[in-house]
Amino acid sequence: MGRSIKRNFVYNASYQVLNILVPLVTTPILARTIGAEGNGIFSYTQSIANYFVLFAQLGITNYGVREIARCGDDRDLRSRKFADMFAMNLGWGCLVIAAYIGYSLTFGGSYMPISLIWLCWVGGSVLDATWLLNGCEEFKIPMIRSVCTRLAGMAAIVLFVRSESDVWIYVSAIAVPFLMNALLVWPFVQRYVDFRKPTFCGAMSHLKPNLILFVPVVAVSLYTLLDKVMLGALGSMAQAGLYDYAEKVSKMPLAVVTALGAVVLPRMAEVIASGRREEAKGLVSTTMWFMECVSIALCFGIVAVANEFVLLFFGEGYGECVPLMSMLAVIIPLISATNVIGIQYLVPFGRDRQYTLSVLFGAAVNIVINVLFIPSFGAMAAAVATVAAELTVLAAQMLMVSGELGLARVWGSVVPFVAIGAAMFAAVRLVAGIMGAGAVTVCGLAVEVLVGMLVYLALAIGWCLFTKNGHFYRLFSRRVPSR
Repeated sequence: MGRSIKRNFVYNASYQVLNILVPLVTTPILARTIGAEGNGIFSYTQSIANYFVLFAQLGITNYGVREIARCGDDRDLRSRKFADMFAMNLGWGCLVIAAYIGYSLTFGGSYMPISLIWLCWVGGSVLDATWLLNGCEEFKIPMIRSVCTRLAGMAAIVLFVRSESDVWIYVSAIAVPFLMNALLVWPFVQRYVDFRKPTFCGAMSHLKPNLILFVPVVAVSLYTLLDKVMLGALGSMAQAGLYDYAEKVSKMPLAVVTALGAVVLPRMAEVIASGRREEAKGLVSTTMWFMECVSIALCFGIVAVANEFVLLFFGEGYGECVPLMSMLAVIIPLISATNVIGIQYLVPFGRDRQYTLSVLFGAAVNIVINVLFIPSFGAMAAAVATVAAELTVLAAQMLMVSGELGLARVWGSVVPFVAIGAAMFAAVRLVAGIMGAGAVTVCGLAVEVLVGMLVYLALAIGWCLFTKNGHFYRLFSRRVPSR
C-alpha cells in the first residue's frame, strides 16, 4: 500500500494510450471491410452483452476497490473480505451467465452465433479480480497483462478481418482477450491475499452495498449503451455503426484522463479511512484541476482535427461522423469532472445514494431525448442526449457538494484554459488551411496534432507560471510559490 499516485498513473495511462493507438490501427481496416452496418451489428450485440456484464459485476468494480483499500496493510482482513466478496460475485455471476445463454438461444435470432461469442465477455467479467490489485494500488501487473492481450486482439483483427462476413472474427478478437485478461490475473492474487474459506453470511453482507452501487452503474449504461441499442432498434444498424465509430474516437483520449481517477480512488479510500479529511479534499481539488486542463485540450483537439481524421481513417461515406465527433467531444471535460466528484469523492466517503441519484437524473434526461428524437434525427439525437445527460449529472453533483470542496475556485482557475483551447483550435485550423489537401495524410494529421500540442502546452505552462498556479506547482514542483 502507499504506492506513488504518479507512478500508478503512468502505468494506467500507458495502457490507456495503447487503447488509443489500437483503434487508430484497426478502425481504418474495419471501416473498409465490415463497413458501418457490420460495425453496427458489433456495437448492437456488444451493448446487449454489456448489460449482462453490468448485472454480473453489480457494483464490485468500485465497491471492491474501496473495501480492499480500507483494509490498509491488514492482510488477514483483506483476505477474508476478498474471499467473501468474490464468492458473492461468483455465485451471482453464474446465474447471469445462465441467463445470457438463455437469451442468446431464445432471442439471438440471426445474431445468435455472435451473441454466443460474447459469452467470453460475460464470463470474463465474472472471473475478473483486477479490483483486488487496484485496491492494493497495484497497477503495473494489470497493465502488462492487458497490453499483451490487447495486442493479441489487434493482431487478430489486422490479420483475419477481410470482409463483411468477418464480423464474428472481430467480435472474437475483442471477447476472447477479455476472458484471457480475467484468467491471467489469478497467478498474482496470492501476493495480496491468503486463501480463506468464504462464509455465506460474509458473502451476503456485501450484496446490499454492491446493489446500491449497481444502480448508478445501470443508470450510466442507459446513456452509454442503450443509445446504441435504441439506434439499432429505432433507427438502423448503419446509424448505430456511424455513432459507434464517432463515439469511440471521441472517447479515446478520455481513457488517459480517467486513468488518474482509477489510481486516486484507492488512495482516497485509504486517506478517508485514516481520518485525513482535509487531505482528501485537497487531493480532489488538485485532481479536478489537472483533469479539466487536460480534458479541455483533448476536447478542442478532437474538434480541430475531426475533418481530416474522418476522411483519412474512415474513408469516403463517413462524413456524418464529423459533426458527431465534434458533439461527443464535449463530454470529455464533463465526464472528467463527474469522475472526480462522483468516483473520487462521493463514493470513497460512502455517499453512494447521492452519487446514484445524480446519475439517475442524467439517465432520465438521456432516455427522454433518445425516445423523442432518434426516429427523426438518428445518431445526432443520441449524441445530443449523451451530452445533455453528462451535463445533468455534473450539475446535480456540484449542487450536492457545494460549499465542501471549494470548486468555485477550481473552476475559476480552469476557465482560462478554455481560451487557451480555442487558441489551439485556431492554430490547428490555420495550419490545415495552409497545407490544403496535404492535411488529409498521416503526416499532415501528425503535423496538426503536433502544432496543437505545442501551442496548448506553451500557453498553458506560461499561464501557470505567470499566475503562480498552486495546483500546477503541487503536481510538478515541490515548492509552491507565494502569490
